[in-house]
Amino acid sequence: MTVKLSHRREIQGLRALAVLAVITNHLFADILPGGFLGVDIFFVLSGYLITGQLLEFSAVGHLGRNLLNFYARRIRRILPSALLVIWVSIGLAFKYLGPVIGNETLRDGRWSTLFLANSHFNSLKVDYFGQGASTPLLQHYWSLAVEEQFYIIWPIGLLLLALLCKRHAQKILLTLLSVIAIFSFGSIFVLEKTLTYFATQTRIWELSIGALIALIGARAWPQFLQWVAFLIVLASLLFVGPTDQVPGPIMVPLLLAVVVLLDVTSSGLRFIFGNRLMHYIGDLSFVLYLWHWPVIELHRQLASAPLSKVDLISLLVITFFLAIATHHLFENPIRFNKYLVQHPGVTVISGTAAITLSVLASYLFVKG
Repeated sequence: MTVKLSHRREIQGLRALAVLAVITNHLFADILPGGFLGVDIFFVLSGYLITGQLLEFSAVGHLGRNLLNFYARRIRRILPSALLVIWVSIGLAFKYLGPVIGNETLRDGRWSTLFLANSHFNSLKVDYFGQGASTPLLQHYWSLAVEEQFYIIWPIGLLLLALLCKRHAQKILLTLLSVIAIFSFGSIFVLEKTLTYFATQTRIWELSIGALIALIGARAWPQFLQWVAFLIVLASLLFVGPTDQVPGPIMVPLLLAVVVLLDVTSSGLRFIFGNRLMHYIGDLSFVLYLWHWPVIELHRQLASAPLSKVDLISLLVITFFLAIATHHLFENPIRFNKYLVQHPGVTVISGTAAITLSVLASYLFVKG
């Protein structure tokens, strides 16, 4: 049971489209009302790519070693930059917004470090679409929490089933994922409406779609359908808005369109998604996402009047500058460090220690 992740360059282009949509929505909501759906595109891509990695692991090696290597990869990929942005945001909150907001950001950072930000913000009744002076600087960590909660459990189940039920593992996994996706989608209509946006259970179906495609293999759809899928993605970003039920059925065409675009054969679409600029932005997508919200929201809370277009463009430039610097000077040196790559156990121990110290620090640095 193996999977081949083809057309990775075009997938990077999809990542670029997703993060640009989110940032555009947060800066210029009137231009791209549905840009927040970029996060949902990320969920499908993440489910597809991470499950693909797990299937590659399952083809060789030992269960314990595979899990160690998987979690070491996730730690090197996610944790350093995530902690960096958390603590820079906390420092800026204390310096510019005062001790009250600083302490709130410190508390938010604690839950973000533990990948429980989504549950935390639900407990505070935070409205994702609400705009007010107290919008959390780390609110966007909710999506990271959803992903990492899924990937604490899913790798163990997949690799264990692949080891114990080699002949029937794919059928069992497909059945299991389908059931999970159905129950997750159904929970949207059962859970209290104000809680559905951040809730893990209302989002797992999106990750499951990507995981299902990784199991059965992405196929090259007719080029006409690929262009239709591209137009559906654009239409969703342009016409879905905060008043629609999100998450909900209105997202299904978008996510199915993303599935069609996982294997692009159209030369025109390959150029759109696979050109060097989109590929580079795709490489930056994670740190762009991390930096954009605290940069934007900090300035909104400091401003005495609505931000002008010049202000918003300046914030976009600042976001890209921080993302590029983080990517080349911090993210990649740790992610591809030869010693850490060759010693996954050291990575896991270091990551666990970093999380522990970050949480402890969040209690020690509270200001009266």
